Amino acid sequence: MRTAVRSAAALTAAVLGIALAAGPASAEPNDQDLAFLAAAHQGNLAEIASGEAAVAQATTDGVRQMGQQLITDHTALDTQLTAVAQQLGVTLPDAPSPAQQAALAEVTAETGQDFDTAWLYLQIEAHRQTLALGEQELAGGSEQAVKDLATAAAPVVQGHLDHALMLAQELGVDVVAAGTGGQAATSERPLGLALATAGGLLLALVAAFALRLRRPAAAQVTARR
Repeated sequence: MRTAVRSAAALTAAVLGIALAAGPASAEPNDQDLAFLAAAHQGNLAEIASGEAAVAQATTDGVRQMGQQLITDHTALDTQLTAVAQQLGVTLPDAPSPAQQAALAEVTAETGQDFDTAWLYLQIEAHRQTLALGEQELAGGSEQAVKDLATAAAPVVQGHLDHALMLAQELGVDVVAAGTGGQAATSERPLGLALATAGGLLLALVAAFALRLRRPAAAQVTARR
């Protein structure tokens, strides 16, 4: 597990090094660029908050370590994003979306192993949605500096998704472990629809799992994405 965390940190440093080497923003951002900057920034803030919750509440070392990795990686990613937004004169939201805050509140209301399990469900769905968001930016964005952010973030986010799926398997959490299934399933939808439904999907996922936690363990069924 420690080797995986160190590898993820090294990958983040390398990817962000590429982002730092990128030139200044040069084109006029289109609506897609503006939507990506806002949504990706809120996603970073949500993941930092999720990481802090895991560090404080997780009962397993693996979940705590992943929580710290989210704090480190998404802080670094957001530093690059806010610098580009400032160059472009784009004002960013100052907090995660209400849906993201509500989803995390549902998770933090759980305790013990139930928290760890609900937290992993949230991370798997959230990172799949983030990958889909990056694909939308690469397909429809016009500002190269913003597209570079999506390119740099993709392997970091995929690493987090893979890490969450691995932890879920180790802890016996019953998930459909299709590493890019959520990404592929959502990447063909228009950006507006993807953004509008992301929060709802997170809330539905966490709410459904919260109900499962109140049933006997034997009655739990495979989580639906």
